[in-house]
Amino acid sequence: MDRVDGKLIVSASDLVGYLACGHLSVLDLGMLGGRLRKPARDDPELEVLQRRGLEHESAYLASLANAGLSVVEIAEPAADADRLTGLRHREADTVDAMQAGADIVFQATFLDERADVMWRGHADFLRKVGIPSSFGDHSYEPEDTKLARHVKPSAILQLCHYAEQVERLQGAAPDEIHVVLGGQHRES
Repeated sequence: MDRVDGKLIVSASDLVGYLACGHLSVLDLGMLGGRLRKPARDDPELEVLQRRGLEHESAYLASLANAGLSVVEIAEPAADADRLTGLRHREADTVDAMQAGADIVFQATFLDERADVMWRGHADFLRKVGIPSSFGDHSYEPEDTKLARHVKPSAILQLCHYAEQVERLQGAAPDEIHVVLGGQHRES
């Protein structure tokens, strides 16, 4: 959750957090308003899980490149760029990669500014499929990597959000969403 230029920006993670505990959203809003501070948390187990998750994502990315697929990585914005401008540029880079027909778009970024509350998202991967869209004879479906052995409802909710954003960009809804579980097993 973030607030930029007075506008609230939320993500699928915020929605998952709200569904798990509505009070969490109240606390997040309190931090945004400066009334609360995020508590310091030293959790070595969480750090290990985050590191392993990034390693899993990197291994999957390497497997895609090794398979000969063209991969476009959406770069982080410059450190001095303001957050909203950075998100807009990353979404524009995502659209450019989709229009160009990249096989894989890594760290695809979405920023939906159509409502009072903006929605942002960062899909691990968009994979090109042979289904027509506004980009021509191809379109994209979102994929996320998760260390879990089974697909969790929160991952499905997150991917459904990405699918809505992909539809907004390409003018056609993805047929499927995909989770690449630990061990590189892909569930659709």
